Amino acid sequence: MKPIITAIAMIAFLGAGIEKVAAQETARDTIKRKAVSTIIKMGPKDNLTVIIRTGDENDSETERKNPFRFTFFGGIDFGFTNWLDNGSFTTTDPNLELKTGKSSNFTLNLVSGSLNIYKKKLKLNAALGLDWQNYRFKSDITPVANAPQFTYVPSDVPLSKNKLMSKYVVMPVVLHFQPKSANRNKGFFVEGGMDFGYLIGARTKQISDEKGKVKVSDDFNFRPFRYGVIGRIGYDYASIYCKYYFNDVFAPNQGPELNNISFGISLTGF
Repeated sequence: MKPIITAIAMIAFLGAGIEKVAAQETARDTIKRKAVSTIIKMGPKDNLTVIIRTGDENDSETERKNPFRFTFFGGIDFGFTNWLDNGSFTTTDPNLELKTGKSSNFTLNLVSGSLNIYKKKLKLNAALGLDWQNYRFKSDITPVANAPQFTYVPSDVPLSKNKLMSKYVVMPVVLHFQPKSANRNKGFFVEGGMDFGYLIGARTKQISDEKGKVKVSDDFNFRPFRYGVIGRIGYDYASIYCKYYFNDVFAPNQGPELNNISFGISLTGF
């Protein structure tokens, strides 16, 4: 009888191992996993019960959760934009002065990702999106397309709207610190990091009584690749942001040496 009991115990042990693996797969979405037990009774004559118990009842979901998080629609930035000439909003060329109140910046983050670094209070966030810079000129000038350098000519008609727009694919990478809450988008937070962009298009848009609406597409000598810093400070889903790009707005030796600065409000899904 002893060899039979030993064989049955070994089979039960192997079965418990298989049962444990299956239980681990099905318990990923539960907060706590119940202990896995195998009970074998030999009958009243043998009066023998073999109990094999495995598993950890305190194994929580948070310990097994993936530290990465990906979401679609990572948020928007909407605000104002301008360029700095050696740190001043006043440009050396007065014809390049912008209407700050009407020059706008809009960013749409299409997808975002987050990596938990420390207790959900410190995270590394990244996003991929599109960024539009709309420069509204005070003067009635017309940027020239397909020119080796950024060039403009005076408009031959009065303009009610005169805009130069650039569009970039952007990838902000920031450290997000939220000291008071481990919950997503709850409480005060600050974040800062780098913002990278690649030019995918540009155009002018002018409106006048004489010619109506006129649009011209070109790169207008914008810098193909740009990089800068970005910072946010906010509460829950809303924040204020500021972006400053280190390299010039226009490509090297193809335009005036101007830097872009943008600021406004963010509604983020990070």
